[in-house]
Amino acid sequence: MNLDQLYPYGFRTTLFDRLLTTEDYHLKGLSLQELRESVAADLEDLLNSRMASLHEQIDDFSLVKKSIMQFGIIDFVGLSTANPSDRDKICQSIAQSIAAHEPRLRQIKVEMLLDEQDMGALCLSIQAYINIHPLYEPVIFDALLKPTTQQYVISARA
Repeated sequence: MNLDQLYPYGFRTTLFDRLLTTEDYHLKGLSLQELRESVAADLEDLLNSRMASLHEQIDDFSLVKKSIMQFGIIDFVGLSTANPSDRDKICQSIAQSIAAHEPRLRQIKVEMLLDEQDMGALCLSIQAYINIHPLYEPVIFDALLKPTTQQYVISARA
């Protein structure tokens, strides 16, 4: 039995999607593929936002680290993808941001994919499980940072 049969009315859209849309498509629910695409769109928003650098100021306030005030990823200026230590820092930072701001995903793992042919582009593989109560569905997202626009484009693998 697949998940679309287990959830015949579909999966619920996010509150943000329900508030912004004027169409009634969100009333019928999402298929599993539409749910993956919804998560990919939200991840794209997250990765294309930069968080403020407030490390020392918020150390005493643990909930602030998970708040909208820290939405986004760190600015990677000064880090090199050629340096393994910097690559690990970038991947860990992205995984922490996803864990803090995307509650539909669990067990998040981010890997940087190196492409010798196109050194200007940054490719990431985001592996996680979508939390579909009472199940966890594995999902992989491909994230590509376009060098010309400095924007991430994220797609869910089928």
